[in-house]
Amino acid sequence: MIRVIIILLMLSQPSFGGCQYSATADVINDKLVNKKEKYVCEEDKSFFVTFWTDPEYHHVATMTFLFLLENL
Repeated sequence: MIRVIIILLMLSQPSFGGCQYSATADVINDKLVNKKEKYVCEEDKSFFVTFWTDPEYHHVATMTFLFLLENL
């Protein structure tokens, strides 16, 4: 049972995606004005989240849940 919990925790860990930082500002009289910063990160969903939420896997996810429920 502990193995199952550990595997589920490992599958639910977020994956680290690439992050991009960009900043723009106007310089007037050697001073920054209208400074805008933008920080964008794109993370991929873990397989565990994708498996249970993606419509592509809805039949497999349902049958897996029923199988586990039946065998408990």
